Amino acid sequence: MPVAQPTLQSNSTSSEHAASHPEFAHEEGRLAGTIAAMLHQIDVWEDRNRNVGADLETSVTMADTAEEHAAMLSVHLSQPYFGSLRVRVGGREQTLYIGKHAFLDVKGGAKEGHNVVSWDSEVGSLFYTQSLNWTPRRGGLGTIRRRRQLDVATKRLLRVTDLYDDEAGGDTGGREEVLIRRLQEQSTAGMRDVVETLQPEQNEAMRAPAGTPIIIQGAAGSGKTTIGFHRLAWMMNAERREHRARPEACMVLMPNKVLAAYAARVLPDLGIPAVPVTTPEAWAVGLLGLEKLEVTDRTLTLLLTDHDNARRALAWRRAKLLGDARMLDVVRAHIQAKFLTALHGQRLQEQIEIPGRDSVTFSQTEQELHALLLGVFAADPLSGYRAAFRAAVEAEALAQLNVSEAQAISVLRQLSVPLTSLLGRVFASTTPVTEARRLLGSADALGVSGLLNDREIRLLLADPLQSIPNPRRAHADVTELPVMLAVQALTGGIGRQVGRTLEPFDHVVLDEAQDYSPLLYALLARATREGHLTALGDLNQGMHGYKGPSNWEAVLAVLPASAGGARVLTLSRTYRSTRQITELGARIASTYNRAADVVGVDRDGAEVQRYSNGVEAALIARAVKDAQAAGHENVAIVTRRAADADRLSTELHDHDTDAQPITTQEHRYRGGVVILPVNLAKGLEFSAAIVANADADTYDESTEYERRLLYVSASRALHWLGVVSAGELHPLVG
Repeated sequence: MPVAQPTLQSNSTSSEHAASHPEFAHEEGRLAGTIAAMLHQIDVWEDRNRNVGADLETSVTMADTAEEHAAMLSVHLSQPYFGSLRVRVGGREQTLYIGKHAFLDVKGGAKEGHNVVSWDSEVGSLFYTQSLNWTPRRGGLGTIRRRRQLDVATKRLLRVTDLYDDEAGGDTGGREEVLIRRLQEQSTAGMRDVVETLQPEQNEAMRAPAGTPIIIQGAAGSGKTTIGFHRLAWMMNAERREHRARPEACMVLMPNKVLAAYAARVLPDLGIPAVPVTTPEAWAVGLLGLEKLEVTDRTLTLLLTDHDNARRALAWRRAKLLGDARMLDVVRAHIQAKFLTALHGQRLQEQIEIPGRDSVTFSQTEQELHALLLGVFAADPLSGYRAAFRAAVEAEALAQLNVSEAQAISVLRQLSVPLTSLLGRVFASTTPVTEARRLLGSADALGVSGLLNDREIRLLLADPLQSIPNPRRAHADVTELPVMLAVQALTGGIGRQVGRTLEPFDHVVLDEAQDYSPLLYALLARATREGHLTALGDLNQGMHGYKGPSNWEAVLAVLPASAGGARVLTLSRTYRSTRQITELGARIASTYNRAADVVGVDRDGAEVQRYSNGVEAALIARAVKDAQAAGHENVAIVTRRAADADRLSTELHDHDTDAQPITTQEHRYRGGVVILPVNLAKGLEFSAAIVANADADTYDESTEYERRLLYVSASRALHWLGVVSAGELHPLVG
């Protein structure tokens, strides 16, 4: 859930608070001292005469490293920190300053210097929790005496807010005050860095034990996506030890290219610029080596355009079954049976020349090869059956021939051609695309595993999408892509590509996790270090429920039970919208609620504006002008379909209103007034939003899927929401 970047408070506001807080002047002095200490350290790092090693190469390396440190610290000069903690440890009190980047003031000394603690350290966590006590690693008991928020920008202190002060009676209510102040600020086309205002429940979710698969369930606007990104940054802190993640070895999966581009602009601000951000489809076709393959979603097209409910229900059920976690074992049984059959009549025999020894023959009978292949199946290797079978035969040859390490290279070279030929005969014509379709087109192949009943097999053989045309070029549907990935995982391996090899990802983050099939979860868990998966979703926003799980239990069942098992953490509050907008969204969600009730921050705002019974484009144009008059620059007009967005974009010109259309994943959101379909609006948010065609004809009140779409459309706005209908408004928004 991308959220708005904070804007700065005015000078008049900060001056007002400068006079009212008794320690404002003290904090100003401390800030000036910290900036001076940082500038001194940067000067030291940038002075190449001080970074001299034993030789020229060492000197250059030291100087380059120092310049990298200087560049990294320079970014944080304008805001060295955002908060402080007054703590007592072992009878001694000290004040710790919390920032986005750790800084050790070497010149000032560890005790008296202007040090800054990083937000993602264990000590930094104390700024966000409700707890008042903790145990430092060196023992003893620590007590929080005061938590203080410090609004700093462009090297100036703007505001001081005490969140907790034991001398003033404890909780001051300042945390909620700071939060509401941030939420009232205008949005930009980016995502808010929430390091400064993490709420206790968000902090707890972000810092869930490393090495544990985490599902964060949160309503629209609860901050789950932002928290997931901050968790990824937290995973890269050295304090995570053996669970520490490398940026380049992680992956973030976003539901579409619009959001992927949106998110890619945010991660560098969190200090993790090298993390790949992509979509599940782009990652899948890349792993398959089929980058030019066109990926379609014909099921979604049918659901959005076909009025035959029986056909829509059939397409929905078939797509759900294709993503069932059992399909991994269905594919496994089919593949294994095929390879064992292909092994019939095969044997391997090769004359091997070994230096210093007589020529020897290495041979493997069909039965011996059969036993090796069964061993590979049992091991279920990450590298896939083909590579593992080759390695098993090579290991058997080296063991039988009893050769030295130097002789082994020659033996494997002589075995390479006949072994490659054998592999070609056994694993022939087993490409992920063709094998997945061969499986899905054969009742016998689907029945090998015994996991599917006759009704399910008939459902998979059915084609409810006949009326939806296929592209002329090579293509694959998103609903069958996980089955193709399963074939790839079992035969050729799955994971992060490093040269010609595969290794597990250090950590994977999935956004809009309610739209990922259980089968895809099983494959991602296979491709990732055990326990290093963070899923962010909301069952109430399941626009693509035909692909996603019916409940989180279906996902937990396929994730590894490491570190006590996978966990579902619920963010109970939504921070995005005003009370008026949140209440409208809650009314819609209550008709099908699959998760926790929506609880908003008590932030008052404008009433929801309603426009009806008129010319649609004229009503929308009036709503846009009303939103702009209220001070909102980033305005979204959300439509039911992409075709509606294209049509209305043209019609709005006649009413002196320009709206940038975003109708494909290739478009990018850069702010201003945009018009886009609900499937692309999902995950984005705007200062103001207008729901077009907000009527019962467009969003069928009797269909849960349609009510989900309406909920997503109505929950995009932070501050101002309008609903528009040429006729009567939908009963749920009227």
